[in-house]
Amino acid sequence: MKITTTDFMALIADGKFNQTSLDISKDDLLQEDPWSINKAKDQIEADLNLGKLSQVMIHVVDAEFEINFYLESDIINLPFDDYKKVIHFFEDGQETDTKVYLSTRCDYLNASKFHIDHISDDEVTEAQAKNAMAIMRQNYEQSAENFAKKDETEEKEAK
Repeated sequence: MKITTTDFMALIADGKFNQTSLDISKDDLLQEDPWSINKAKDQIEADLNLGKLSQVMIHVVDAEFEINFYLESDIINLPFDDYKKVIHFFEDGQETDTKVYLSTRCDYLNASKFHIDHISDDEVTEAQAKNAMAIMRQNYEQSAENFAKKDETEEKEAK
């Protein structure tokens, strides 16, 4: 979908984009089957076909810590929350294509508690969906490892 930077920023600022959420389990996340990404991409493609920007949150309901993944139709590798920064990368009113990005938000992922990956320039292929699932698994596993280290550190400090 083509959109100007001005329209993009206005739509995000006004909350005029489709938001959908999808709950998955750790088992769903750790499988090879990318059903959750496929469901999210189907929603994004449907929204784009209607001329709407889209954000699908994938929440892991039984993780030991809060972790969410967001599949977004965006114009740059910034989450919707940072839409105001778009002006640093484009000319005002510049027309550009939307792309699909996957962002991970978790307090235990890394120092920034955030990671974003470019998934596709257009419709998400099966290979790209599998890659997105692999990224989600890696980010979950890294977060779980960091979460476990946090508990070990807190136990040592308490002694």
